[in-house]
Amino acid sequence: MAAPYAITPTDRSGVIVIAATLFMSWMVLVSLFRVYMRVAMNGPPGWDDAVAWIGGVIGIGNVCAILKGVAHGLGRADPRDGESALKAWYTSEILFLTGQCAAKLSVCLLLRRLGRETAYLRLCLGGLAILAGWGIASILAVSLQCEPVHPWNLIGCRSFIPAWRAIAAVDATTEALLVGLSIRLVWGVQMHRSQKATVIGAFGTRILIIVLVILRQCYLERVGSDPLLLGLSDVVVATEVLLHGSLMAATVPCLKPFVMAFNTGWGQGGQKEGSYLRSGTSGATPSQPQSQGRSADDEVAMLGSRDLRARDDAGEGTSGWLIHETREWSLRTEYIEMRPLKGRGEE
Repeated sequence: MAAPYAITPTDRSGVIVIAATLFMSWMVLVSLFRVYMRVAMNGPPGWDDAVAWIGGVIGIGNVCAILKGVAHGLGRADPRDGESALKAWYTSEILFLTGQCAAKLSVCLLLRRLGRETAYLRLCLGGLAILAGWGIASILAVSLQCEPVHPWNLIGCRSFIPAWRAIAAVDATTEALLVGLSIRLVWGVQMHRSQKATVIGAFGTRILIIVLVILRQCYLERVGSDPLLLGLSDVVVATEVLLHGSLMAATVPCLKPFVMAFNTGWGQGGQKEGSYLRSGTSGATPSQPQSQGRSADDEVAMLGSRDLRARDDAGEGTSGWLIHETREWSLRTEYIEMRPLKGRGEE
């Protein structure tokens, strides 16, 4: 009895199934980490979390469509039902674009949640508009590719390649835009360079997504019409790595509190009443200044729900990450003993 999924020169269905299920499993695990952190560590969840979780659900639907296509012959030279396989791949591509757009929107919403400057917030709003417009335009372009009546039929059709070139170009550009926003976030803040590098590095994982976008487009350029479903196998694998990698990268900036939960005390950072903070000079919370006299310092803090509620009452707003400036003042009191002057008669 032959294996249901094989890896041969004429059958790449096994590679597709392994890549799709493996990266989906990792994406689901990372999403569960995010749920745990927002519920138990630094909640409450925000719009960025909701959009990321919606993107995860879309990613699962994408894998279901891929597996259905593999069952009909996607990735094989001799498909069982070529038309059904192409329909499944067509559905998975639309879900891919939707999930990719959700991952980008989640990152942009998180960046907006961290900032306070008016000009920076306007940049974030502009980024959200660009990302939403890219997602809608990309989905429409793929939905109406080749034959309007049968848009999934790519046999003998090469007109979808230029459309995907434009989609990939804007995709890579928006990824660079998100990295640029993270740099703009900490550019004007007086904080240690290591802390700035940590923030930028967390969002800088999106650079790897740019590499995957280019790699996927290179595989798509090589697709021929005979055999089409076998030639799409590399594109499908690259798509799964790109989609689930993008969704996982959207959660990377939020993973630090989860790692710090296992900190034994040797690293920098502390935990107190659900708050997780990173300070370059001390482990005290902003509400507990050190007795040492020092100049103004900056902190990148992951605040728990109690701290967020306290800041709400103070009118400072809520956020998952908060970059702020902490100023401490020291009060020194001098006591001077006054002795009465002796009169001449008492000398």
